[in-house]
Amino acid sequence: MKHSHKWLVVAIAATFTILAAACSDVSNNPGSGGGGSPGAAGVPDNSGTTITLAVNGWVGAEANANLAADLLRDKLGYTVDLVKIDEFEQFPALQSGDIDATLEVWPSVHPKDYKQYIQSNNGVVDAGLLGVTGQIGWWIPTYMLSDHPEFATWEGLKGNESLFATSETGSQGQFVDADPSFGSYDEAIAKNLGLNFKVVYAGSEAAELTALDAAYQKQAPFIFYFWTPHWVHSKFDLTQVELPALTPACEQAAATDPSQYACAYAPDPLYKAFNADLQTKAPAAFAFLTALNWTNDDQNGVALDINDGVDGAAAAQKWIDANPTVWQPWVDAGLAAQG
Repeated sequence: MKHSHKWLVVAIAATFTILAAACSDVSNNPGSGGGGSPGAAGVPDNSGTTITLAVNGWVGAEANANLAADLLRDKLGYTVDLVKIDEFEQFPALQSGDIDATLEVWPSVHPKDYKQYIQSNNGVVDAGLLGVTGQIGWWIPTYMLSDHPEFATWEGLKGNESLFATSETGSQGQFVDADPSFGSYDEAIAKNLGLNFKVVYAGSEAAELTALDAAYQKQAPFIFYFWTPHWVHSKFDLTQVELPALTPACEQAAATDPSQYACAYAPDPLYKAFNADLQTKAPAAFAFLTALNWTNDDQNGVALDINDGVDGAAAAQKWIDANPTVWQPWVDAGLAAQG
């Protein structure tokens, strides 16, 4: 995932086109993307229509997009583009139609976008829940609680921030965030709670996890922004720091003035968002993506394989092969809408 008032746009870094070949049997040439071929029984030929899916800068979003792309290509015959894009920049791209769908929006950090684009009927529609529930928060390695059980809450951190100091932060404690384009309120939380932390951006999810691993190997002090679901929680013993309970004032700040935010992050039932014209452009894709719904464990399994070096399409296909009863109703919904 996820920066509040510093919404930096990560330019589209790569576009992966998954082509549905017109005249090949996908079972004989699985790398061809030939799901839309007339010879593939039961698969409509939608190869003339391209579905463009957003891929945000965290591995869970990559898992979602590759899963959808594999099935849209192989079962519904579409051509699919996967576009890497910042989670905030994706909203104007959805509005313009440059992107057809994003499959993982974190509502706790996008209330302003929801109001501007979805509630205002401004070219983007809420496409329902993904099925994954997320939680952004502050985390520390659990080993720190042996000597400092008070660190389980933000009050216990106050006055002890220097324990987390580095040469980069001087007398301030270092608080590690991931990518500066990710939605977060951490600078505001620290400031408004009177915590002497300097937020330092690792630059990416992978870089943040590298910093966590280095600290863990040394059993060194470390506090950072992270989230669930994520496979990292099965590798490292981590404890979420208790922040002040979410209040109406913080909800209002999130929507209007993130610099005033001073609470825990809200739980995030992740939702999908589509360009408002997707149903007209590609009714089968619209129905399929609307029906797509999987669990935290499902996503984590694919995400872990991607993290371990498996190509995203191959990681998604592995899950597809093992879970036909889960995805078949999504495909059936698409086929029913095909007409």
